Amino acid sequence: MNDTPKHLPPQALDAWLAAAAETLQLDAAEVPIGTVLDVARDVAHDVARPAAPLSTFLLGLAVGRSGDPAALQRLADAITARAAEWKAAEGG
Repeated sequence: MNDTPKHLPPQALDAWLAAAAETLQLDAAEVPIGTVLDVARDVAHDVARPAAPLSTFLLGLAVGRSGDPAALQRLADAITARAAEWKAAEGG
């Protein structure tokens, strides 16, 4: 196992998303990469880096449970707002 972190260039995200979605039997076309990455960025900066993947996982669960793919943006906005509140409460 290689412990060196790998960083994908932005253009490789589409290919990775397609491969991962296929593995999970999902439609990659339904994933708004920008929205998910924006949530991860905001949470990483306003809360903590390890909170970013956890938050995006929760976001995915919430969207899946809602049964409404259009709910993603509303839920993403709610998580981003919560992260900003967290930062303010922590004095950041």
